[in-house]
Amino acid sequence: MPLDDALAAEAEGRFLDALRLVRARLEAVPDDPVALNLLGRLCAGGGDLAAAIGLYRAALRGAPDDARARADLARALTALPDPPSAHAAYAAALRRAPQIALHHRHPGSLRPFAGMEEVRASLELALHGDPSLAAAHASLGNVLTREERFADALAAYRRAIALDVDEGAYHLAAGELAYVLGDRDAWARHRADALARGRVYPEPHDGSKRDVLVLYADGPWPVNVALDLLVDHERDALHRVFLDPSAPPALDGLRYDVVFNAVSEYEQLAPAIAAARRFADAQQRPVINPPEKLGATARPVLAAALRDVPGCVVPLTRRLTREEAETQREVPFPLAVRPVDAHGGRGLERVDDADALRCYLDTSPAERFDLTAFVDTRDPDGWYRKYRVVFVDGVAYPYHLAISSSWIVHYWSSAMTEHAWMREEEEQFLCEPRAVFPHWETTFAALGRAIGLDYFGIDCARTPGGQVLVYEADAAMLVHAHDRRDLFPYREPAVRRIADALEDLLARRGAAR
Repeated sequence: MPLDDALAAEAEGRFLDALRLVRARLEAVPDDPVALNLLGRLCAGGGDLAAAIGLYRAALRGAPDDARARADLARALTALPDPPSAHAAYAAALRRAPQIALHHRHPGSLRPFAGMEEVRASLELALHGDPSLAAAHASLGNVLTREERFADALAAYRRAIALDVDEGAYHLAAGELAYVLGDRDAWARHRADALARGRVYPEPHDGSKRDVLVLYADGPWPVNVALDLLVDHERDALHRVFLDPSAPPALDGLRYDVVFNAVSEYEQLAPAIAAARRFADAQQRPVINPPEKLGATARPVLAAALRDVPGCVVPLTRRLTREEAETQREVPFPLAVRPVDAHGGRGLERVDDADALRCYLDTSPAERFDLTAFVDTRDPDGWYRKYRVVFVDGVAYPYHLAISSSWIVHYWSSAMTEHAWMREEEEQFLCEPRAVFPHWETTFAALGRAIGLDYFGIDCARTPGGQVLVYEADAAMLVHAHDRRDLFPYREPAVRRIADALEDLLARRGAAR
């Protein structure tokens, strides 16, 4: 047997053979306590005490009475260089920057702070004295995230998890970093591990902050409002709750002033939206973005929701099964087709006739699709323009303008960094949106009322007649101020206006409780 062979190889001093054999065993049986403990001894022999201690602890979770594992763990703990000094250094880092112990925030909200290099040095000193200090590994991951060293940050969080597997916030942070790095499978594994350990992630504080209970669906960033990127963390404590469609959240007396429903409208999130509605109806605090109002932003509903808004047009969209799409006649060609719940241009194509639509359907794994009448919004100069406008409590705020040679316009793939004239045009839009949309006050005020959400965004274009052509509306449209300041200095004030309006909304609703 591979494990017996691995143990024999260890006894004979053939450590590389033992390592190869025990890894083979753990690939087949990942929770084998004897194999975990053996791998721990091999790590300890190689000088990696942190990995060894994590493996011994993992072995004892599966076999708490294993005398060999207990003895090996005790021996490793005794060999730690200087635990008292390590804990003192970690405490000093926390006193200097208590925010490094919060691990449930969006990575994009973790910004550098004054004295961060000294804090990192304290954490490294702590880990030199006690490499098994899981909290110090996690806090180092937090600091590395702020430095945008995402791969190193993920490694630090995974080391923390190995040492303290039951801390759900470490899994949560690791999952977010895996998502940043494009590893969706790792994101799903870490997220599942986090939610298996808890669905409520409060933010401890001294009572000086506003307590905001934020309802999230279990999903990646695009399905939830990235509230972390906009709020003032000195004033607002965000208590993150991942909704369980089968049970209400266990808040255990958690205090909060206002509820922010961060879930956006996705067909696959219907159970989470229903859970958010049940929770909102069963409690007494004010609710921002009531879940029952999300339906107006659904692609097939949007045209009807905005039908009576003056100066606004919305292309017809129909949501159809594969079989229905093959024979549909209601949406004229050319049309844009994409799988249901697809965002960010994923799976989006223009098709000009029935044959092209059948070819698209034959190559797509999806079963349901949104078909939208295609409107060519290219301007006379040959460029496509997409304007993003964010609504806070019914007031419209210009957020950005993306200019592209492609009809699928995204800010990240546009030519904004390449052309100064584009940035100048965007700055003009942010300073004076009425120059683009002459009926800014009346059209956008009516649009905000028609959707009815407290916070959401739209992507739109301008028709030759000056009307607002709305592509989509979504509560979770990304809003941030992380663009290059040397190229986009005008973006930060625009984001600040949105953030200030959101802060005012939270203050008014929180005070109204």
